[in-house]
Amino acid sequence: MRWLLITRKLDPADDQVGFVMRWVEALAARLDRLDVICQETAYPPLPSNVRAVSMGKEAGAGRLAQAWRFTAHLRRLVPEVDGVFCHMIPRYVWFAAPWARLHRKPLLLWYTHRQVSPELRLAARLATHILTASPGSFPLPSDRVHVMGHGIDAALFPPPEGEETPPTIVQVARLARIKRQDTLIRAAALLAARGDVGAFRVQLIGGPVLEQPDYPAMLAALIRSCDPPPPVTLTGPLPYPEAMALLRRSAIAVNLSPPGLFDKAALEGMIAGKPTLVTNPDFAPLLGDAADLLTLPPDADESSLADRLAQLLALSPEERAALGAELRARALAAHSLDSLMDRVVALMDEVRRHG
Repeated sequence: MRWLLITRKLDPADDQVGFVMRWVEALAARLDRLDVICQETAYPPLPSNVRAVSMGKEAGAGRLAQAWRFTAHLRRLVPEVDGVFCHMIPRYVWFAAPWARLHRKPLLLWYTHRQVSPELRLAARLATHILTASPGSFPLPSDRVHVMGHGIDAALFPPPEGEETPPTIVQVARLARIKRQDTLIRAAALLAARGDVGAFRVQLIGGPVLEQPDYPAMLAALIRSCDPPPPVTLTGPLPYPEAMALLRRSAIAVNLSPPGLFDKAALEGMIAGKPTLVTNPDFAPLLGDAADLLTLPPDADESSLADRLAQLLALSPEERAALGAELRARALAAHSLDSLMDRVVALMDEVRRHG
């Protein structure tokens, strides 16, 4: 099979989309050939059966120039492939749809986010199949939706070797109000003021979102305003491997994303073998007997969060490791990169043969 993948960026060091390179490699291992159109590229080395072309953003191309190049790439490639797979950006479906329909090629969209927009509504009508991670991670009703699970690269997460001292609480997420870093900071301040859990640290790993440029400064001011200031570090955006290395050395992972955001970062915490505290009930099947300990309501306040973190910090490192090992096994079975790509390619083969 030969497929075309359309994605935003090829750069293994990117803190947000660095994982896409592993998708490319895993898809290429299961296909005869993979063509890739990206909006921008860092020109990483690619498997021998992958050919990538860019819309030119990395070279300073404006929107009109990118659109012209995108259309030229589609016009050349769509007739030659078995199908088109668009990753996360609804607008890519708009551009690809005329060519896919003209040449009668399946058009797949991968989308996992709670945000509904006119762009997404149109893309959902144009795509022949919609792939998403969980039942709640595609926000529109559609009989075209296929729940596939997430794809976490287990190679980045060998079994953990132990925790740093003092124990570290890590949240990996872009700095945005919906991720509720401010609630975690206030919870850390309560824990520090209580003084009954011993020394600990909190690391908030991630950069700002364009729509909320003031939020990181607000978080920094919040840390300074607490008395005493909590042991919280804003690391800023980190290369993906570096962020995952910090996660592997942590004691506890936290993900405060609401229902509808089946966050890959929460799964990364589990596959890193860490007790992972979540507020999205879609993760419940992975939590087993620890669901009550590792779940909070989506609107939980800083007091509830502090109490739950205190319970997890009161466990011994060995108890946290045992809990994390159970999470890791369940998360790998359902959400490893290999299992996801096996399902994706099986669907590609089915739609290629049967439509």
